[in-house]
Amino acid sequence: MKKPRNTLGLVALILAIAGTILSCVPGIIILGWILLPASFVLGLVAVLQKDKAHGQGLAAIIISIVGTIVAAIAFIAVIDHAVDQALTTETTTSTPAASSPQSTPAESNAPATNEGDAGSSRENPLPIGSEITTKDWKVTVNSVDLNADEKVAAASDFNEPATDGFSYVLINITATYLGNDSQGQMPWATVDFVSKDGKTYNLASSQKLTVAPEEFDQLSPLFNGASTTGNIVIEVPTDGIEQGTLAVQAELLADKKFFAVK
Repeated sequence: MKKPRNTLGLVALILAIAGTILSCVPGIIILGWILLPASFVLGLVAVLQKDKAHGQGLAAIIISIVGTIVAAIAFIAVIDHAVDQALTTETTTSTPAASSPQSTPAESNAPATNEGDAGSSRENPLPIGSEITTKDWKVTVNSVDLNADEKVAAASDFNEPATDGFSYVLINITATYLGNDSQGQMPWATVDFVSKDGKTYNLASSQKLTVAPEEFDQLSPLFNGASTTGNIVIEVPTDGIEQGTLAVQAELLADKKFFAVK
């Protein structure tokens, strides 16, 4: 004899399916988390009912369990994205305005906002002289010396010659504090050299403790409007040095922007 329909099992199944779907939709995830346990409980009750079909109740239990796993994965993904958005500081770029016969001196000296994707990848780097700006910091790459061995040697008697096949590169940058911290902030701008084959070189990658001439000061706090200028020295492979790029961050959690080296 065919058992009568189990309405409670049908309701549990519908709630389980709806809960699984809603738990994957950002903004209404909480609804999914409410429906999934409800469907699980209703499914159990439906299965325990005598003389009624149990298929839909069992399906509701299975889907609610699978849905909970899916919901947990979706929740972690949403939280991870939110944390990434919160911790990553947006960085804008601007390049030196190109001179033209019609431009005035003031116009020529003003930075021009880069409307494209320049600086977002190694294949499309910003030119030397460009600025990157976050809410609190503005950093300008003023110059790059790809053959700075003699300057580095003259900076300190303790500086060792570059390793065979390597050269010292000097990157001159200016960091300006735009924030309003009453205690000031230290300029934690970072500069890496990325070789043509994609390897990253920085102060930490070298086994030598090298002092740059007129070294960039990262330890003295700056207050609103103040700036500091100095050199960062990096030991990099000489082969293909002109095809390398700089990866610059205006502050520790800021987006990385890429600069040409010449």
